Amino acid sequence: MEQSHFEAWLDTHQDRWMQEWKEFLAIPSISADPAYLGECVRCATWLVEHLQKIGFSAETRDTATKPVVFASYDCKEEGAPTVLYYGHYDVQPPDPLEDWESPPFEATLRDGRLYARGAQDNKGQTFYFLKALEALIEQGALRYNVRLLIEGEEETSSRAFAEALPQWKDDLQADVLMVCDTSSLSLASPTITMGLRGSLFVGIRLEGPSYDVHSGSFGGLIRNPAIEMARLLATLHDAKGRIVVDGFLDDVAIPSDEDKELARQAPYAWDDMSVRLGVALDGGEYGLPPAHRVGFRPTIEVNGMQSGYNGVGVKTIIPAYATAKITSRLAAGQDPERALRSLLAHLHKHAPSSMRLNVEAQGIGGRALQLSAHEPWIQHTRKILAPLAKQDVAFAWEGGSIPIVGALAELSNGKPVLVGFGLEEDRIHSPNESFSLEQFRLGFLYATRFLSQVPS
Repeated sequence: MEQSHFEAWLDTHQDRWMQEWKEFLAIPSISADPAYLGECVRCATWLVEHLQKIGFSAETRDTATKPVVFASYDCKEEGAPTVLYYGHYDVQPPDPLEDWESPPFEATLRDGRLYARGAQDNKGQTFYFLKALEALIEQGALRYNVRLLIEGEEETSSRAFAEALPQWKDDLQADVLMVCDTSSLSLASPTITMGLRGSLFVGIRLEGPSYDVHSGSFGGLIRNPAIEMARLLATLHDAKGRIVVDGFLDDVAIPSDEDKELARQAPYAWDDMSVRLGVALDGGEYGLPPAHRVGFRPTIEVNGMQSGYNGVGVKTIIPAYATAKITSRLAAGQDPERALRSLLAHLHKHAPSSMRLNVEAQGIGGRALQLSAHEPWIQHTRKILAPLAKQDVAFAWEGGSIPIVGALAELSNGKPVLVGFGLEEDRIHSPNESFSLEQFRLGFLYATRFLSQVPS
């Protein structure tokens, strides 16, 4: 089937699929807020009904929290390879609502972009994949057996989903695991994501006096938890940005010269990013290129701190406690459990002895994932993307995490292929999230090209 036929299909049916996409986006499937559990169930049900209409056998499967959508379709070719597609239907909370230019769950088209929560992450990218499957089935051009697994708690670390996965192992066996929850460096350079960092999190509370006390009466006599928390957090890195937690870096894999060169060649718009953010890109380890800091090295970040009085005016106290939330992005080779133990041991070691350090929360999001450019499925994907690229197909090592991908690849035996068409301007997780019709089109064409061509 010529690619122009698929483009014609997309154009012919645009009014319909745009309306369907808007219906999908209108469901506020917010996984972080228990009040939206019913909406998550409604979204999963909507997907099942939609998949059944385009020819799939589809159902919801229960986890301890949100339902998972499982669907399957077998093509007519004997011995066809099997694709397992992973995506998620849950979305981030839309707050702050006042910063949205249009209601977050009323998808609005402006200047070629559809604005809504989930427009890109991950409803938009999942939906172009579904439309590609619909076009392929209708045209009789699908050359793979397809299994779909679309979960409802990726934005909250997929823990219940991960616990439920082993019971479905037999249904998930595949040759290739396709994920479209990633980004491209630009529309001109479709991008194969070659790695994802793992993650862990810690919440700590440093306790001082049993209640807030007068800073005049007690200043100079007792330690201030806010100041001591700042000192404690400052012990995590040296002056050059390197993590100095004992044992934390011991297992970090050293990237190959080939990987470092591929990362160097990728057309990252670092200068544009710096201008857009209004800050220099000088975080992390001093002396390493940005692509290496993001793709190959771990981080320990402070996500939030709270202590004392934060209202209007002045309140002269020494606060009773200080709290901090910490996350780490883990590099390839790191054992998340060992990294977590090292971090907790460091915090306890460096906390002031006259205060109580309590660990209020801790957890692991997953291991890092690293792929090889020599993997046959990666080479096949590069050939598939080449006609869609105005510049070279790029290879990138992602700084973020998709917690379940590594475990799902191991369980399914599918070789991971991570290609998405997200861009920084999509503003995922922020107000005014959007996805352009051009990005949707490129994703659709990638999926139709991939699923209509089997590697020779």
